[in-house]
Amino acid sequence: MSERFGWTGKILKVDLSVGAIRAEEIDPSIQGHFIGGRGINAWILRQGLTGSIDPFGPENPLVFGAGPLVGTLIPANGRFNVSSRSPLTTLLGDANAAGLWAPLLKRAGLDGIVFRGISERPVYLFVTEERAEIRDASHLWGKTVSETDQELRREHGQRAHVLSIGPAGENLVRFASIMSDVDRAAGRTGNGAVMGSKRLKAIVVCGKLKVPVADPDKVHSLAQEIKAAMLSAPSYKTRSQLGTPMVILLYNQMGVLPVKNHQTGIFEGAERISGEHLKEKYVTRLKSCYCCPVHCSRYSEVREGKYAGTRLEGPEFETLCFMGSNIGQDELEPILYLNRRLNDLGMDSISTGGTIAYAMECYERGLIGQKEVDGLDLTWGNTDAVIQLVDRIAYRQGFGNLLAEGVRLAATKIRGSDRYALHVKGMEVPGQEVRGLKAWGLGWATASRGGDHCRAFPVMETIWSPQQALAFFGTEKAADRFAYEGKPAMVKWAEDLGAVIDSLGLCKIAYVSLGISPDLIASAYQAVTGVKSDVNQLLKAGERINNLERLVNLKLGLTPSMDTLPARFVEEPLPEGPGKGEVVKIRQMIEEYYRLRKWDLATGYPDDAKLKELSLAR
Repeated sequence: MSERFGWTGKILKVDLSVGAIRAEEIDPSIQGHFIGGRGINAWILRQGLTGSIDPFGPENPLVFGAGPLVGTLIPANGRFNVSSRSPLTTLLGDANAAGLWAPLLKRAGLDGIVFRGISERPVYLFVTEERAEIRDASHLWGKTVSETDQELRREHGQRAHVLSIGPAGENLVRFASIMSDVDRAAGRTGNGAVMGSKRLKAIVVCGKLKVPVADPDKVHSLAQEIKAAMLSAPSYKTRSQLGTPMVILLYNQMGVLPVKNHQTGIFEGAERISGEHLKEKYVTRLKSCYCCPVHCSRYSEVREGKYAGTRLEGPEFETLCFMGSNIGQDELEPILYLNRRLNDLGMDSISTGGTIAYAMECYERGLIGQKEVDGLDLTWGNTDAVIQLVDRIAYRQGFGNLLAEGVRLAATKIRGSDRYALHVKGMEVPGQEVRGLKAWGLGWATASRGGDHCRAFPVMETIWSPQQALAFFGTEKAADRFAYEGKPAMVKWAEDLGAVIDSLGLCKIAYVSLGISPDLIASAYQAVTGVKSDVNQLLKAGERINNLERLVNLKLGLTPSMDTLPARFVEEPLPEGPGKGEVVKIRQMIEEYYRLRKWDLATGYPDDAKLKELSLAR
């Protein structure tokens, strides 16, 4: 194989049923079309998935991929994607996470790993630049993520980095996460449960190779230029001090902070769970991700009281929201404890919090009582009950066994509760009140992995000027969060850019939130890989990836009727705040979005001309 730059050109294929491992070369044209990470993962899934495959069956591929910029000097590059058929949605399951695992995977000489089959006993995969081995994990089965990480690093050295699942993944909780370096979650869509179904406890990587780049001098200069752009961004100071928790007070002021299962968007306890309060009382030091100057993560500790001794990296905004305002809870210490527990159990905090909020609203409305919920008092803000329920979900005990299925399936068992089961395509919705953020609402509805904020991540709706909106999306109103004009164009553009960023292995917070020019991203891609490219060509690749994921979902049973929002956001006006009286008129945005995508309104398929333009086959 001739040398490639950025890409190693190799993917490891692991058949757990028979214990076979082989390395395969990736066709360079495939990497050119789909870039890496998320894009290559989707290409692999399309080859191997059909609508008859059980998410927990041996035929379901579990694919890990790191993009061509991972392990280089380009800032904020250490992310990977993991993909399968989701047990939560039965559609495309995909999650993205940071940590040091992905750079070490590249330094072991791999762009990705594909698992198929089911092992007879618990196992883990150990990978270095010299070999890959399936090893017994019977001694790790049943252990938490922290315990697993500690044991495997004791066995393989502190230079090794670990992806693992906790008890939730072992027990096939449909929203179980895969954890990187203990506290970094590939949380959404339930890939932790797929990993558990294969009896794969962990993947340990320990690589020493250097990731080759086409133009080292250009990479170095671009790294400095991108770093300077990040440091000079208007929101850099706040983001570098508070990280995503900065959003709590901002969203509350805007009236879009989810409260009590999204019943409203203003929380009277917002200051008590804010990023500012977190930093003042509990943050011990800030932390950067791999090769990133933003250091928007943090280590936190509870030093006294009931939860004393709780230590973790985090929390992020979504956990503050879903273990805080969305369940009516306004104390930071139990949120920190719950974050630690969720990470150790290996459960997505968004889906866990959304499922518990659903149960609390059912309890509030008399659809279930203490008899049905194992004697727990599920009134809003009852932290003790939430802590117990989190463990019962992870271990599928009692009422927790039902909630471990997610809100869509739980609503088929709790009569009259469907309206309070807030999901899109089966996945619990994230932490924005979209009645006051119209582009985010459309992004939820169209996201290829279900109810999700990161596929589109349309922050330009609130941080761009009217002039920027006019230039990019054809109308100044695109920068008005209550307006509908320009939002389909904004979401399409943001989704295509987002697919590129994910596939390269970069961070959306560092690049999109800080407003880094896509021209710099294109230049970095060319300098690393040697592939001549510009912004338009990269955005075309992003469009190709989004259409590929659409084809995967259509193959798995997606219909256009699923591209919508829960009734709460479409029919129930916001009761208070700046957006009082607002709903989301989702259909008018969806129809325009389909036209821009060249998707058929009746079937949801991309038209033949668009597929030909993108070099995709139906």
